[in-house]
Amino acid sequence: MHGGLMGLGLAEAGVSPPRQPILVREVCLHPEKVRSNMNAARYIEPKDRIKAAELAVTMGDWVHSLAPWQVIAHLTFAWEASMWSAMRCYEKFMRSEMRGVSHFYALEQNPGRDGFHAHAVWCDCLNRRRTEIWEKWFHRYGRARIEPVNSRDDVSDYCAKYVCKEGAWWNVNLLNQRHPAFKNFRLE
Repeated sequence: MHGGLMGLGLAEAGVSPPRQPILVREVCLHPEKVRSNMNAARYIEPKDRIKAAELAVTMGDWVHSLAPWQVIAHLTFAWEASMWSAMRCYEKFMRSEMRGVSHFYALEQNPGRDGFHAHAVWCDCLNRRRTEIWEKWFHRYGRARIEPVNSRDDVSDYCAKYVCKEGAWWNVNLLNQRHPAFKNFRLE
């Protein structure tokens, strides 16, 4: 054997092995510039939060005044539906499977992936079964939750949570007897 460190392991020679860097992808290079859309309310000034709450209540009152809503539906798509695709699919479903049902709906961006999903309130559902509606939506488009509206607060909460969000898009389709022009109409 030769003298010195030859033949000895680094630990036996009292020398630390060179450290290898741990390769970790930097996730956030400029944290001060990153703004999450998941909870945009935290970036709203307190005075503007009051305005947003007032808007939600006003919108809730208006939507509630449109019709005696019976059902609230939360409808997703199996694919990453664009806003326009979601709108076309929802309105086609209402024309073909829910003919005669008045509805108000909002499209909201998906929180965990690209695309949009719909939230809606319906009335004039007559003898339609929620389970059958769910099945038709599920087989054609994706998952759904369809529930009865239990109170005026349900409609107000719906508006505050979905309709008044930044980037939400909404539309309403009322049957003739529900249309505001017919509220005071009398045949003489």
